[in-house]
Amino acid sequence: MILISLSSTKKILKEVDRDIFRSGEWRLCERSGWPDNQSFLNILAWCWAKDNERCLVVINYGQETAQARIQVTWDELRGKTWRLSDALSGETYDRSGDEMRNAGLYVDLKPWQYHVFQISAL
Repeated sequence: MILISLSSTKKILKEVDRDIFRSGEWRLCERSGWPDNQSFLNILAWCWAKDNERCLVVINYGQETAQARIQVTWDELRGKTWRLSDALSGETYDRSGDEMRNAGLYVDLKPWQYHVFQISAL
């Protein structure tokens, strides 16, 4: 059972009210794992792009910790470092665009954990 606090619900509703989620280009993101770790099958991921805005949503839809590589297919990722800012938790991560575009963004999520990333070039 997923329990979300009132403050988290307000943050989610505010974030998804942005124009990028209504009129941006939506893509389902492929994910992959490893032969000895099939937990990636519990990871769901989508991305949106509009003009210079980029968003990525990643969810562990399972009751066990899960790891995956998320294939983010934007060609403009290559050759740059990108900041992933989680709009809900406030955490930020700097990642190689080449890695995100080629091998995929590595994620390690606790049960039912999720990220709503705003992605910008550094």
